[in-house]
Amino acid sequence: MSNCVYCKKQILTKFIFSLLDLKSKEIQMALNISKSVVSRYLTGERGCPEIDLYIIEKIFGIKVKDYTINE
Repeated sequence: MSNCVYCKKQILTKFIFSLLDLKSKEIQMALNISKSVVSRYLTGERGCPEIDLYIIEKIFGIKVKDYTINE
């Protein structure tokens, strides 16, 4: 297994999903996004800040009202 940053993020994301018992269908319904976006996020093909924020909100029990994306 490669020790790249994306591989570590993918492993961490799957670990958090299992800890919080999150399902891709739950994220699709909550964020109103397609199944392909969620599956690409989980495989590490594509990033999605909305899913990142949703996971942060679930972990800490907070609501993020406003955010900006700096690329």
